[in-house]
Amino acid sequence: MSQFLNDDSQLSPDSRGEIDFDDAVRLPDGGSTCDIYRTKWQRRNVFVKRLKEQYRSNPLYLDALDKEFDIGVNLKHPSLPEYREFHRDFIVLDYIDGLTLAEMIKRQDPWLKSEKNIVKMLKELVDVVGYLHRHNVVHCDIKPDNIMITANGRNLVLIDFDKSYTDSLGDTSGHPGKYGLPIDEKGCMAIDFHGIAMVVEKLKSNIPGFKFSAYRRFVNACNKLDVSCEELIAILDYKPSKFHKKTKYIMIITIIIMCVAIYFSYNMAINRVSSESVVYADTIFTEHVSSEKITQESKSIIPSENKDNTLKTETSAVEIEYNSPDKLLEIAQKKAEILDSVIAPQFNELQASLDYLQKLKNDTTLSGQELLEAIRRQGDLEDDCLKEAILRAREMFNLDQDNELHERELARILSFSKSYTGYKRRYAREGREYRLEYERRLEKEGKRLEDLD
Repeated sequence: MSQFLNDDSQLSPDSRGEIDFDDAVRLPDGGSTCDIYRTKWQRRNVFVKRLKEQYRSNPLYLDALDKEFDIGVNLKHPSLPEYREFHRDFIVLDYIDGLTLAEMIKRQDPWLKSEKNIVKMLKELVDVVGYLHRHNVVHCDIKPDNIMITANGRNLVLIDFDKSYTDSLGDTSGHPGKYGLPIDEKGCMAIDFHGIAMVVEKLKSNIPGFKFSAYRRFVNACNKLDVSCEELIAILDYKPSKFHKKTKYIMIITIIIMCVAIYFSYNMAINRVSSESVVYADTIFTEHVSSEKITQESKSIIPSENKDNTLKTETSAVEIEYNSPDKLLEIAQKKAEILDSVIAPQFNELQASLDYLQKLKNDTTLSGQELLEAIRRQGDLEDDCLKEAILRAREMFNLDQDNELHERELARILSFSKSYTGYKRRYAREGREYRLEYERRLEKEGKRLEDLD
């Protein structure tokens, strides 16, 4: 767009109220119903948004343009365009020198790879959405195409109010179903917050090196029905205090002390064991465990109970002989409980993502392609959580990836993890439903296209 915006040679001369569309510069990024022009009007650079020729006699589109002007002309905010004049089939707005966020994503703009810039942009977006809501306006169509980033100062401007809702006008638009909300939720402020979440998801999936440390917390908050702008700003403003940093250092020192204590316990245990008592064994974790004597040489940390019935950890450098396979399962179960206490929050997020996907599956206005994109986003989140669960288990119990015995122990632990198995069982039931629904919608949309042809 920039080469068209900066080309002053094609600008029309000054005029009073009239727009000479023959001399105006038509920009390549208009919407499906309107063309966008750049020209001069009353000695100022302006945008002109005009209905395409086939819609200029249609009352529905004329009313939508009229509604957009009625809403925009009464709003004054640094992150909103200035609406100047309305004619029957076009409106005049102040010129904004910049690019849409959709264009920046397409160009892989380096500015989007900075977390500082992402936080700044989102704070401005949340702030202007809060302003609209305070004035009883819901934008209803927040997406990268309707967000501009100015060339000077890289500030955000939210554009395009033709689908907006306001209780002061009877004829309203907007599509809550696109955001996973019930169809009758027109005017619900959650539409805009869900739109912000989808913008962040779009950035994450399309910008290599995208950085936003509060990504999960922010997106989850946006998808809540009762979220407020203040809550979102608090997430964006959060910075660890000195107290948190001090706590972090204390935890590191504590871990170092524990590692030293474990090391000395290991050496003392080795000295107590006669070399004649060393027993090597191979363990196989299957659904049917052999009743023969099973022994194992384990180098991992094994939970046990002391006299006070409190759970503690001991190194099992000493080779322990188990007289029953039930003992192996008991140890794996205790380790799974410890693992669950760490990974449960991530898997709660994963379960919530399935809840959200279920809403989208039930939304009949969503296209097959949109449902596919949601399924892919859920798959990315699943990969992250499963990888993190396996990594945490390896770290916590000192399980070597190249050790066959350790890999079998990892399988036992995960099979007892309520977080891990609970999610896997649920997705095994629902995953096929999502894929079938996506294929059904694509097939249905394909038939519609054939009918149109």
